[in-house]
Amino acid sequence: MRTCINWNTKWAFTKNCDAVPEKTPERWDYVNIPHTWNGIDGQDGGDDYYRGNGYYVKELKKSDLPEADRYYLEFTGTNSSAQLYLNGKCVAAHD
Repeated sequence: MRTCINWNTKWAFTKNCDAVPEKTPERWDYVNIPHTWNGIDGQDGGDDYYRGNGYYVKELKKSDLPEADRYYLEFTGTNSSAQLYLNGKCVAAHD
């Protein structure tokens, strides 16, 4: 039987980064997902709608998970393009 664990709280987030960090940055904003970074600039009528990359980081510790042979991460709301990194290695991508 599978166990579903909700990891939607306390993701580190920034739009001001040019590479995937090696560890969770302390000075990023912390958000819960689902989250949008265009909630204001996409609606304010200005010409400032951000169209760049955003980074979300969360540390998951295997010791916090139930014992299992396999683990699956499901993302149901990524936008038009996303990459998933695990221990610094890109393990999945979606365009």
